[in-house]
Amino acid sequence: MIRIPSPATCIATVALLFAVTGTATAAGLITGAQIKDNTVGSSDLRNNGVATQDVRNNSLTSLDVADGSLKAVDFAAGQLTTGPAGPAGPAGPAGPAGPAGPQGIPGVSGLEIVTVSSTNNSAGGKAIEATCPAGKKLLGGGAQLTGAPGSLALDESFPNGAGTWRATAYELAPTVSNWTVSAYAICATVA
Repeated sequence: MIRIPSPATCIATVALLFAVTGTATAAGLITGAQIKDNTVGSSDLRNNGVATQDVRNNSLTSLDVADGSLKAVDFAAGQLTTGPAGPAGPAGPAGPAGPAGPQGIPGVSGLEIVTVSSTNNSAGGKAIEATCPAGKKLLGGGAQLTGAPGSLALDESFPNGAGTWRATAYELAPTVSNWTVSAYAICATVA
């Protein structure tokens, strides 16, 4: 004779079946068609439980994305525009001193102006030369007339060799006034 299990045994067997199979059996028995729209919330889903393939293309809108949650890498190249430049920041600290530069080319030193004047008299023509000291080179020169205003003419003012400046002058009309011609030689040591 076959014995019929008691109601307590049936309930215990069903409870054992659910305990052994867990929620996997329930997940296999429930489909998307049986879930009412908008009834599953984020608290009903496991973290990272929704994958890319679970989301239909073009189904999300900007309302579905939390503000500030996207980063530049989430956008395709060229989709983000560059904003205007911000204000300049404060100056940074001074950097360390750089290495010493190369030796410069030798320059000019020991600048000196040599002045020589003729005798102060009323002679009709005068010539004078100013010569640089030994070891110095002539860089330029000039001349000046003093006395007998309007009666004199500066005839020449030029370099006369490597270290001498020459000046000549004469009277335009004979005068009894004393006058001089001065020559200036601009000299320096040139390395």
